[in-house]
Amino acid sequence: MLDVQAEERGAGKFSTRDLAAFNRWLCFTRLRAAGAIALFFPLLSYLDVARIEPRPVLAICLGLAVLSAVGLRAGRRVEGSLVFFCLQTLADLVAITAGIGLAAQGWIAQLARPLYVMVIVPSSLVSVPIGLGVAALATAAHGGLLLLEHGGALSSLATFEFLGPSFLFFLIAQQSFFYGGRLAEKNVALTALAERLKESQRRLADEGRLSAELVEAARILSATLDAPEPLPGFVRTIGERLWADWSAIFELDGEPAFRLRSASNLDVAGGDLDRIALPLSSWPALERLRSERAIVLDGADVQAIPPLFSEGTRLGTVLVAALRRDGVLVGFVAAGYEKPLDGERCQWTLELLAGIAEHATIVLQSAQLLEEVRVASALKSEFVGAVSHELRSPLNVILGYLEMMLDRGLGPLSREQADALERAQRQGTALLEMIEALLDLNRFEAGRLPLEITPVSLGVLLGQVRDQLPRSWYRPGVTLRLEVAPSLPVIETDQRKLKTIVRNLVHNALKFTAEGHVTLSVAGTAGEVSIAVADSGCGIPPEALSYVFDMFRQVPGTTGGGVGLGLHIVRRFVEALGGRITVTSQVGVGTCFTVTLPVRAPAAREATVAAAAAQAA
Repeated sequence: MLDVQAEERGAGKFSTRDLAAFNRWLCFTRLRAAGAIALFFPLLSYLDVARIEPRPVLAICLGLAVLSAVGLRAGRRVEGSLVFFCLQTLADLVAITAGIGLAAQGWIAQLARPLYVMVIVPSSLVSVPIGLGVAALATAAHGGLLLLEHGGALSSLATFEFLGPSFLFFLIAQQSFFYGGRLAEKNVALTALAERLKESQRRLADEGRLSAELVEAARILSATLDAPEPLPGFVRTIGERLWADWSAIFELDGEPAFRLRSASNLDVAGGDLDRIALPLSSWPALERLRSERAIVLDGADVQAIPPLFSEGTRLGTVLVAALRRDGVLVGFVAAGYEKPLDGERCQWTLELLAGIAEHATIVLQSAQLLEEVRVASALKSEFVGAVSHELRSPLNVILGYLEMMLDRGLGPLSREQADALERAQRQGTALLEMIEALLDLNRFEAGRLPLEITPVSLGVLLGQVRDQLPRSWYRPGVTLRLEVAPSLPVIETDQRKLKTIVRNLVHNALKFTAEGHVTLSVAGTAGEVSIAVADSGCGIPPEALSYVFDMFRQVPGTTGGGVGLGLHIVRRFVEALGGRITVTSQVGVGTCFTVTLPVRAPAAREATVAAAAAQAA
């Protein structure tokens, strides 16, 4: 996890506290990138898609792989070094520049310029100065390559061919500064809250498990200590558990004063006692609570208790325990006995009362921490939603222009240009699907996923899904079958969400099926319909079936891409429609996902009723 914080107020600089983890992450990502480039660019040359010299590419990728292997075997001291990070970054810049200069010319070399972004983004997340420096170095390397390509003509530096990518480098660095700073703030806040919650849990474990009555007393205290009403339930529990003749809870009210919040022998509710603030000097023994956990009062100290608090009860011993919040005394609880307590019983009872007070204090603190965590989580969801929306809008524009170019709306294209644009369109579409998945997940977490219930004919719907699948999803040698049972009932459900469920399952099946078939079928039983997507693909290992629907979890060894949200969103959609989803699979044979939906889902009926009620109101 990258832990970044503001280094100078208002200066916009950031610094990492965990360079070791960040350097290891760079080594792993470099290995993956080197492997992908070592396969992709020679493949382009082999297929005669573009003129690329494969030998320099393979040599440079091998060098980068060796660098990553050395870095991963380095000690913690080296991994945590800023010098090591800078050396890695410089090596990546040199490798990209050398690879482009030695292996590609013309438009292929220009299309390879975005490789510099892989170095600019992580550098900009580490710090603003490093990010600007790397963007400047990438610009210089880009300019040097152009000069070589144009025979040293300085006029080439005044063309869009140079200025366009250079502007993009600094624009991406600037965006990375902003996202790095925002993520850092939330990361630091969540880390601090997690540490505080961990400390609270440790203290709770040290105190041991209290009885159900004591937990309920702490819950009542945490809910009502700061409220204007009295706390009779809490006071009653103290009296019952400690066999006390009198019990009460007090709150500090300014300095140096206190007031009664509730007592077992008085009806404070609606009265004036809880509004009276008494000076702390009227009960001198209470000053000891500032430094002690709990105290025993007897003799003259008991006689000093203001008579109106224990009206009608003559006390021989009073036990008092402090209530603290963040180390500050905020109140105290008391338990009184008509007969003086002997030493052993007095000590046992005092410890129990102190445990009640401390447990109640921890509950109060934990409630505050949980509220802060909820606020932080809401901010995180809001941030993810905002960033996803901001990313989706320009990406839609980019895909629109790509489609226009592929339709020859902006002029004729060569075969090589069309192939490159189609590859860019496929990758952009995949990125858009990831962003849409994040938006759907964000709506789930925010509880903003309304259902639009309409009658749905499953045969028509599945036919539409099949006809609207992008051609890029299909693989050579894989057929898609549609099997619809006769006499299917018309179901009431959300048509758009059901389409999303089926499309995601079919996409997943096509992605992991190299040859054979994918079968989309539907059948009906009494009060239910079942939609199945079966394939003859690679299958899912038995140990992965338990987490295949989990968020951000993918089956090890798969190469289908994505971020691990597709099946999680499918399950959430199915549950929202009142259904269930199951999976069976055998490695090397295939996988079958089955979605079972009621003809009238309970969730659908409730949503329809709620919508009708809202419209009527």
